[in-house]
Amino acid sequence: GKGIVEWMKDEKHWVSGALAGDEDAFERLLRPHRQGMMSLAFRMTGSSEAAEEICQEAMIKVFKYLPRFQTGRSFRNWAFKITANAALDYLRRQKREESIIETRKHSGTHTAPSPERNVMNREIARRLQACLEYLTPKERMVFLLRDAEGFSVQETAGLLRSSSMAVRTHLSRARAKLRTRYSEAPALALGEEDV
Repeated sequence: GKGIVEWMKDEKHWVSGALAGDEDAFERLLRPHRQGMMSLAFRMTGSSEAAEEICQEAMIKVFKYLPRFQTGRSFRNWAFKITANAALDYLRRQKREESIIETRKHSGTHTAPSPERNVMNREIARRLQACLEYLTPKERMVFLLRDAEGFSVQETAGLLRSSSMAVRTHLSRARAKLRTRYSEAPALALGEEDV
């Protein structure tokens, strides 16, 4: 694989190309991060349809605000920050459109190999999503960035324009709420280190 210095040079080259209107350069710049952005958006909403919409919006914003990106900084972190903000905006809009979203959520069903497995998988997915929905948007975002995506406390703070102390507080609250809410589900392992 490429060393970090070579990768930064390539990234700088692609940023310059994208700013000059080269669509291929923009595509190459985003390609390594698209799956992570999608995953974060999906975990925030529990809906692949919503995740698609959020990612589309995030990519438009990445392109729009690319002139403000400071080369030498982490493009991945910057792209994730934009995705995180787009997801929070989506969740705020969703609150205002609760009934429409509820209707959409219950409309998609599909069959699994066995009825028992289907019921079990649906139950696990439902409980995990319910678990995340129990958190405030800020707690959910901190929990997902830190525990699901593996960002450090400092990186999470940078992404959310927050202090490390605020991130630790939100993370601690999120983990405590999840433990309390799902104390009867020992299979749900929640980290305690680096709070």
